[in-house]
Amino acid sequence: MGTVRTKPASPAAISALEPEPATRVPTMFRSLRHRDYALFWTGNFLSNIGTWMQNLALGWQILLLTNSPFLLGLNGFLGTVPSLVFSLPGGAIADRLSRRRLMLVTQSAMAVLALVLGVLTSFHVARINEILAISFFTGLASALNSPAYQAIVPDLVEREDLVNAVALNSAQFNLSRAIGPTLAGLALGAVGVAGCYYLNSISFLALIIALLVLRLPQRHIQPSAGMWGAVLDGARFINRHRLIIILLSVPAFLALFALPFVVLMPVFARNLLHLGASGLGYLMAGAGLGAVVSALTLAAQRSAERRGGFIFASAAVLALALILLSRAHSFWWSFALLVVIGGTMVGALALTNTTLQLISPPELRGRIMSFYTLAVLGLAPLGSLWVGSVAQKLGTRFSLTFGGAVCLCYFSILLVSLPRIRKTARLPWPQLKSSGQ
Repeated sequence: MGTVRTKPASPAAISALEPEPATRVPTMFRSLRHRDYALFWTGNFLSNIGTWMQNLALGWQILLLTNSPFLLGLNGFLGTVPSLVFSLPGGAIADRLSRRRLMLVTQSAMAVLALVLGVLTSFHVARINEILAISFFTGLASALNSPAYQAIVPDLVEREDLVNAVALNSAQFNLSRAIGPTLAGLALGAVGVAGCYYLNSISFLALIIALLVLRLPQRHIQPSAGMWGAVLDGARFINRHRLIIILLSVPAFLALFALPFVVLMPVFARNLLHLGASGLGYLMAGAGLGAVVSALTLAAQRSAERRGGFIFASAAVLALALILLSRAHSFWWSFALLVVIGGTMVGALALTNTTLQLISPPELRGRIMSFYTLAVLGLAPLGSLWVGSVAQKLGTRFSLTFGGAVCLCYFSILLVSLPRIRKTARLPWPQLKSSGQ
């Protein structure tokens, strides 16, 4: 089995958690000057709008069919549990095969699954078992897609634009989070649940077309002793660098205890705030709005890889806002808190993503980002399962409060420990500063 050898960090390298000096603010949208990145960004944006429309419609459909918070959580579990198993092999595949070809296969599969769900719903034969099965297979395609998606971005822009590119990716994802549920709330009344599924299926064509016309550089693929040998090489590299482990713990805790709030939003909106489908869509748009503002603010910065304190503080504020949301009784107070949750979520996750991309050796980037995917998506099913089960037994408000409290305790500890982390964390990639950042 091959072993990945890394050079020790140069004495001049600065830890990824050091404070950042003031720099000139460049053009916010400079990454879109790259033709291939602009195509990729646009295709993902349109596709994600469709995905968020389907997510909201699916939650609403399950609630109408079953009136069960547990089944909402189970659907979230089945939709994301494949990431727990297949994220790491997906990272190895992304490093060993054509990332473009892998994404074409997975995107096409998700388009077909959305179409099947729409047909079943149109003919009134969609039952909870069929819905849960389609959620599982969609999650499987997404698990194999995500590491390639993360790893392909640095191939589309210059290294000095990577921070901006990742931030703009977060902006488009969260702008779609704001637009998609809003459109879904309107579309549910106009074309019904099945119409949302058909629109999602069509939206995948935007990214598929973009992938077909991208001009990607040739990659040197290092031989290894099989897929699991490649996965273990990536795990060994991460195990040698405490900084990466700490960074990966941020999305892991959020995915387990904070982000599962999404699966309870249909129950929260209908049973606690007494809103309909349109109200749920507008409520979720609040999280998207906050996320877009945060992502665009990050995109205006020249560098983001040394803001460990900002990552931990954002996560702590998110946890506090989630606790307050669990006590909310009005639409506007809930909307305002979701704006905060959306903004701090990007502050924590986008900066963690960017830092990991910057400190990853190119030949290991797919595998390291697969661990990020495992943390964000692979642990999400466990979060969805416990949050649905606890909400079923002890109520939605208690479930949200408990998740927020666990996260607040953990990220407060990280903030207090930040000076020691800065002192002892080792920089895993000696060329982190090579771009002049």
